[in-house]
Amino acid sequence: MEDNEKTEGENNNKEKTENIEQEKEGNDKQEEEKEKEQSITEKTDENSNEIKLEEKKVVIEKDDEVFLAPEDNNNDNKKEINFKNLLTHAPKTEIEILDNIIGDNYDINFKIIVIGNSGVGKSCITLKATQDIFKEDISSTIGFQFFSFHVKIDEKIFKLQIWDTCGQEIYRSLITNFYRSTALAILCYSVTDRKSFEEIEIWLKQLKMNADPDCKVFLIANKIDLPNRVVSSEEGMNCKKEHGFECYMETSAKTGVNVKELFVNCALALYKELPKYIKEKEMLEADVDLKKFNLNDDAKVEESECSC
Repeated sequence: MEDNEKTEGENNNKEKTENIEQEKEGNDKQEEEKEKEQSITEKTDENSNEIKLEEKKVVIEKDDEVFLAPEDNNNDNKKEINFKNLLTHAPKTEIEILDNIIGDNYDINFKIIVIGNSGVGKSCITLKATQDIFKEDISSTIGFQFFSFHVKIDEKIFKLQIWDTCGQEIYRSLITNFYRSTALAILCYSVTDRKSFEEIEIWLKQLKMNADPDCKVFLIANKIDLPNRVVSSEEGMNCKKEHGFECYMETSAKTGVNVKELFVNCALALYKELPKYIKEKEMLEADVDLKKFNLNDDAKVEESECSC
């Protein structure tokens, strides 16, 4: 009797031990499965994060050379340039805007043409950049006005000879002959004037027909200080991408936002391809003096003189 009870007790203990071991084994399996699921989830999250980072990187690359309006637009009489709004291939050396340059005190001269519909602020941008002047009641340009902007990059002084053109439709056919030898075109529209944005295609077609094939183009959205904006930043950026423009900038001739930066960026864009320009000039003139070569083949004109 006692032996039976003892045997029965041992069997019960054995069953309990087996049950505990089975339960423990089951828990271990559950934990392993959880760990596997967690590992898979973490890997998925990592892959998702990598994909998100890659997507973000692509967006940044697509938006390269895009300089939007700053959040705070109340920076009146802006004098210092914002180095964050310069082209990404800007040299690491100091960049200095030079005032009161007289005569031929420069190393390299480039011709810049400013085009766009009448009333978008082309003359206001140029005046603000070159003379720090803003006029509310400035009259429409007839023909051309000429200005100079000097900037020092890598110990070389760049002179930008700026041709400020008329935008009135009646005069557009008259200015096409002056597109020749233009190194860079600044194509302007007003963010408050939908028509000026829609007619970018017309100006671009005219530019391609009359300017050199390698003429660079900057797209400029002006009058960002005004509250009645009708052309968004996204539309401007999409236009820049669609046509492959060198740069898209939002400016205010009134407050000076991105105005000096615009012309510094023009010099930087041309500086990047300086070896090409030098080679082309050397081919034309075997004994060219690189210290004083002029990339403007048109007749010299006095600054602020109208050509009409």
